[in-house]
Amino acid sequence: MAFVAGRKRVPRPAAGMTALRARRRMAGVVDSVMSPRLLVMGDNDASTKPEVNAASREAKRAVRRTLRAARRARRDMGETSEREADGRRLLRLAEPALRTASCVATFEPLDTESNLEPLNARLLENGRVIVPITLEDLDLSWRDLATGEDLGKDAIALADVVVAPALAVGARGERLGQGGGCYDRALPRRREGTPVIAVVFPDEFGVDFPTQAHDERVDAVLTVNGLTWLREPLR
Repeated sequence: MAFVAGRKRVPRPAAGMTALRARRRMAGVVDSVMSPRLLVMGDNDASTKPEVNAASREAKRAVRRTLRAARRARRDMGETSEREADGRRLLRLAEPALRTASCVATFEPLDTESNLEPLNARLLENGRVIVPITLEDLDLSWRDLATGEDLGKDAIALADVVVAPALAVGARGERLGQGGGCYDRALPRRREGTPVIAVVFPDEFGVDFPTQAHDERVDAVLTVNGLTWLREPLR
């Protein structure tokens, strides 16, 4: 059963992520890793294990190509004001479920992804925020978003909730990533019971695609239309 959170008004963050990044740049902090997840974008399904057949791999790649093309088109046709409005909407939807978390593992969005900057700014006001660094072996390390400190691979265990990127999410919570297997490696290191919320566009939720045993499932899906819990909601 899915649980859909209604929309609740909360104030806009006092300072957006743009201002935060400007302050961090002035301090010489972490600009070398501002978009680390670009490293894994491609059609190589590095997470695929040998026993998975070629047809399944190619089907997954085809879905990724279609979704990436749609995201690029959405970005190219979109207005800045629309993206900002979407960011505020995601904040209103997600913040009530995350306000009690002392540490959240989130991510810095690419320009083709949903705008999480208002939400990340609010999370920084409320507690600790960590974001991923993609390593050469496509594993993930984590850094403190406020200080830039590299915390290592196991820092995901600090998080009370994980907000993860995805290209699509299936009806039962199957997560389709970029194909590098980064989160398939990282998510098993989180504390047992730590919920994972995937962020996608509305038409990317409920997509049908091949899955493998190692693919991580998520507990909830966040779009501009709502926060949908696929398992028991976070209290």
